[in-house]
Amino acid sequence: MKTVIIGLDGATFDLLTPLIEAGRLPVLAELMREGSHAPLRSTLLPNSFPGWSSCTTGTSEGMHGIFSPFIKKNHDYAVRAMSGRDIMTRHVWDLLGAQQGRSIVINVPTAYPPEPLNGVMVTGMLTPNMNSEWTYPATLKSEILTALPDYLIEPGRHPDKHRRAAEFRRATVMHEQVTQFLMERESWDFLMVVFSVLDRAQHDFWADMDASHPRHSPYAPSEFRHFIADTYAQLDAAIGRLLEKLPADCRLFIVSDHGFCAELYEVRVNELLASAGLLKFKASAFRRSRAKLKSLQEKITRRLSSTSLQGNSLERKVQAGGAFLDEIDWSRTRAFFAQDKGVWVNRKGREAQGWVAENQCEAVIEEARTCLTNLLSPVDGQRVFAKVLRRDEAFAGLYKDRLPDVVMVPARDEYVYNERPSYGETIVPADSTTGTHAKDGIFIAWGRGIRSGASFRQQPNLRDIGATALASLGCPLTADGDGRVLDEVFTDDIHIVREGSSYRSTDSQTINESVYQADEEAELRERMRALGYIE
Repeated sequence: MKTVIIGLDGATFDLLTPLIEAGRLPVLAELMREGSHAPLRSTLLPNSFPGWSSCTTGTSEGMHGIFSPFIKKNHDYAVRAMSGRDIMTRHVWDLLGAQQGRSIVINVPTAYPPEPLNGVMVTGMLTPNMNSEWTYPATLKSEILTALPDYLIEPGRHPDKHRRAAEFRRATVMHEQVTQFLMERESWDFLMVVFSVLDRAQHDFWADMDASHPRHSPYAPSEFRHFIADTYAQLDAAIGRLLEKLPADCRLFIVSDHGFCAELYEVRVNELLASAGLLKFKASAFRRSRAKLKSLQEKITRRLSSTSLQGNSLERKVQAGGAFLDEIDWSRTRAFFAQDKGVWVNRKGREAQGWVAENQCEAVIEEARTCLTNLLSPVDGQRVFAKVLRRDEAFAGLYKDRLPDVVMVPARDEYVYNERPSYGETIVPADSTTGTHAKDGIFIAWGRGIRSGASFRQQPNLRDIGATALASLGCPLTADGDGRVLDEVFTDDIHIVREGSSYRSTDSQTINESVYQADEEAELRERMRALGYIE
């Protein structure tokens, strides 16, 4: 049966439900009433890149190999931007194409560069710029620009928030229009489109909406205070118009890659590791000079922010990026937190200046786990991290070894953690984006053969969406995929066939190499910093 996935990046029932109760989202209200819905558990790190990778492949991080937007380089402390070629398992559209099914794929954040498929593709957030190749087939780009000359992939983040909000609204319009354009001209069995602007809106406008947020201003313009709710309403209307274009014998899944909440505190993990003796910084004089520079930058920022509505906190994150690498004394450091959001042992033979022997690595990992587990919040005295997991505890699959040695799960989503230096402080008030990712997104199932008010045996997980879409399409699942079919939502029994492997052939790609030119990688880093993904 024809199957559609509409992605609402960052959507949360915490906001969606009260907006439905207020009558602001009539389309989503009807879909939830007639179909089934549940909170959707995100990936271990609630983040768009492992999230959409899991959603579109039906596999978890250890299988597809993605934990964050960045992949740590071999024999190097630095990271590189991921691309779609780093996803090591096959997508729904790959598996469907092997059965001669056709797909339309639009604005999936992890879909770049465009890959051949039985159908058409318009790439998403990882696309460096509009001059890049962003369609399959390549000729589709000029056809889209002829029909939609103002088309854009990723909205700009203009320092003036009024202009930024206008750009966000325009991006949603463009993504709806390109979806309608392709639906009208292409035959398809599977359609997937991701509306990414909701994530951007919640990162940037959460404090404007939330009167309890420490950075809320009662003098914020009405446009800013209502912008997130207005974005949900704009998307609700767009979904309604797309529904009118869908055939009657169609199933629809609406999903988000994670939820959202206020960003309140930052944990500076390298400072914590230093306090435990696992990481050593360079001479104190060097760090004192860095601290003076940081203080000067903050004074300049405060001065600028008092006269404008610019997103200067985002600029601070750009300036601070990579600073931690320069400050670490690698010859005395046993463990460090990298920009890929995990702790690594400075292992001999693996890291550029690694010196921890293989037989000492387990002890270092346990020391790191202990100091992370015992970290208490100065606000409530509770543990900051609910779980601190070794790689083997967190991940399973052929590509788990390219993921960090230790990863953390915060007890509260409002706590984010990063590599940013803070010159002695471990937990500080957040000063970047005002909203951040939460672990539970949304799942709504609706359409022909979808049960109303299904009860779930266990909470749906993002990796279950790919498996469920394949089952809905009548397409065989792989024998080794670890997503489960959410058969509770179907009125009839689903006959599941499993064959073949989830893993992609590596003959046509070079693992561990970037697809980006240096200037493209730099542009992507700026974008990721502005969203709070790295420092």
